[in-house]
Amino acid sequence: MAAAAGAVGLTAGWVLSSGGQPTAGAPAAAAIMRPTIAGDFELLDTAGKTVRWTDINGRWQLVFFGFTHCPEACPTTLANASRALTDPGLEAHDLRVLFISVDPGRDTAEVIRKYVGTFGPRVTGLTGDPAGIASAAAAFGILFEKMPAMEDGEYVVNHTASLFLLGPTDEIYETIPYGATAPEIADAVKRHL
Repeated sequence: MAAAAGAVGLTAGWVLSSGGQPTAGAPAAAAIMRPTIAGDFELLDTAGKTVRWTDINGRWQLVFFGFTHCPEACPTTLANASRALTDPGLEAHDLRVLFISVDPGRDTAEVIRKYVGTFGPRVTGLTGDPAGIASAAAAFGILFEKMPAMEDGEYVVNHTASLFLLGPTDEIYETIPYGATAPEIADAVKRHL
């Protein structure tokens, strides 16, 4: 129980610290220095094929880090992001939601494939070995930590629960906080297209 309470507190701290980046509802500045994804990294797609970041970047996408055993933040965020892409103002755009696992122990390519498949065709996922996931997380400035196993052997992974709107040049246009609704996510995206 103490581990679960600690997990909630730690996650809340990560979610609340936006690092000075714009959040949903904040006006977009015309000439702003935006954070850029730094470096290249290798992960596995849902077919188990190795992909490099340079193979899959270069487009508008909503990027979220999480894990498939996540009880609330991950499925809620992915469902809302997927619903946001059905907004009439976004349907014609080549947008996707990219889910990157922070749980290499349980989230195999097959597990990720089944998981993201429940959120619709515009949601895709990546996983990898611990080094690849750590590199991806570092490139985005994501914090994550596997917590000690509970009595039943299950564990949670504390992680940054923000959704990142990434442009085609790997700039983070907006950091959308956990809890944003589908209309709020759609509005955040439309501010930048």
